[in-house]
Amino acid sequence: MKSRIRKSRILISVFREFGIPITGKRKQKQFYSEIPVDKFYVEGILFELECRLGVLLEEEDNKKIHSPLDVIRSFKD
Repeated sequence: MKSRIRKSRILISVFREFGIPITGKRKQKQFYSEIPVDKFYVEGILFELECRLGVLLEEEDNKKIHSPLDVIRSFKD
């Protein structure tokens, strides 16, 4: 249980640092079209989360990420 709360806090803090809203329907907005960021920005978010959580995502998982919700789901599993 503590691990789950810790992960959630880290996810929230990283998204806040990068200025990406993850509350309500805003977490379903698509990167690149609805959230004006580029690929390197998204990769920066993923890198920061991988470092802080000690988890390495597979390349296949990275390709499936299109919104903040996808990022959350990838790291929650």
